[in-house]
Amino acid sequence: MTYNAITYLLYLPLISFIMLKVGWLFYKNGEVFLLNLFNQNRPLVTSINKLLLIGYYLLNIGYVILTIAYWEHLESVTDIINSLSLTLGRIIIALAIMHYNNIFILKYIYKQKLLNQ
Repeated sequence: MTYNAITYLLYLPLISFIMLKVGWLFYKNGEVFLLNLFNQNRPLVTSINKLLLIGYYLLNIGYVILTIAYWEHLESVTDIINSLSLTLGRIIIALAIMHYNNIFILKYIYKQKLLNQ
């Protein structure tokens, strides 16, 4: 078995866990903020929340596919650790940036809503 195959076998469960766990946390905890923003309109909030979750999963799946497609050739255990760290670190930072962008956008929408009342 090559080092790349070992890396893929480690990477796929790790990124799947991160993707599913974080996505589920965003979905469950984000509902409270959306309900407040959209005047307790549960059907609208449920639809928006599901669309955000689908977009989140699609973005992550695309990232995983691109990462595997362009993975460099690995020749040692050290290369595996470095490559996994870099790849997982990138997606975690990207998710954090996306999360904070969404929070700022929701905060802006909420402020606009308060100003228009």
